[in-house]
Amino acid sequence: MPIVGVLAFGWDLRSIMFLYWLETAVVALYSVLKVVTVGGLFTLIWLPAHLAVFGVFMRFHLMMILPLGPWPQGGGLFPAELIRDLFARTWGAAVGMVVSHGISFLVDFLGNREYTHTTVNAEVMAPWKRLLVMHVTTLLGAWSVMLFEAPLGALIVLSLLKIVVDVHGHLAERSTPPEIASRASPAPATKTEGVLALFGAFLVFCGVVLAVGTGADAYRAERIESQWPTVNAEVLDCGVRENIVDRARHVSHTVRCRFRYEAAGAQHIGTLWTHSTQSSATALEMRRWVGHHRSGTTQPIHFDPSAPDRISLGKLGETIDPPLVSEKLTAAGGFAGAGALLLLIVFWRSRRSRTLQGA
Repeated sequence: MPIVGVLAFGWDLRSIMFLYWLETAVVALYSVLKVVTVGGLFTLIWLPAHLAVFGVFMRFHLMMILPLGPWPQGGGLFPAELIRDLFARTWGAAVGMVVSHGISFLVDFLGNREYTHTTVNAEVMAPWKRLLVMHVTTLLGAWSVMLFEAPLGALIVLSLLKIVVDVHGHLAERSTPPEIASRASPAPATKTEGVLALFGAFLVFCGVVLAVGTGADAYRAERIESQWPTVNAEVLDCGVRENIVDRARHVSHTVRCRFRYEAAGAQHIGTLWTHSTQSSATALEMRRWVGHHRSGTTQPIHFDPSAPDRISLGKLGETIDPPLVSEKLTAAGGFAGAGALLLLIVFWRSRRSRTLQGA
């Protein structure tokens, strides 16, 4: 489905990754059905907590996906307009995923009576290993595609990589015959340790991705300065846009400017958006900058020689669109530190448990 989306419907990298993000919701749906099948209706009492874990995971995951493309004006961390557009592109494929996972549920879990050889705790933890492997693989692939600005073929390769991971995960879940699996008695981690380990690993991964993304931003900034030509452009219009981003009515500020310039022997009109910010100091700089860039004034800009309509201010616009490298690396360190702390807690709990069992 993603390959068809790329070839026939012009899907970009973010659309593919959003579809894979939706798959987590599909997995959560069938995880609930499996838990209820194994444990009965009584499990419905605590299943909201199970779903809440998926919700937190999906929120962090979405934070890693949305920056894989142009950012709309304002909207905070989760721009509603952008999410609606992505869902409008991918909902049909998401329905296909519901059907695909449903066939596996009916044929394997119910038809082959897999539910007779498992437990509630096993089904609660079952989705996470496969989800983590799948999402870590695709996120690393996606950020690599974005970093190197890879062409259409890279999106298809990313989709094929996802298929390989899925097939491996599906076969690994059924590599042991049910009779042998039912007799085996490993000592699995408790549900608490499993959840802590899950979030610890994912937070460390988020920290690594955020650090790599910061490095990618620095790499792109260097490419803009060294490889994108500079041209004097005429300002057509320029202004500061304000958007309310939450119920507390906090306001984000974004600069939008249109420029007319000549590139590759032709006239072009390019639109520049800065990142949104809630910083009052940056917002003041934005207003000051816009005040000096009325219609008809001239501003040096950079343009992409391979796509002349893509423009950037580069270092010329750092006062109104600061790179925030230190802040991003601090956040990355916070994610990784919190994840490492959770993993240490899991390690300590497991060692303590083994010591008590040995005694």
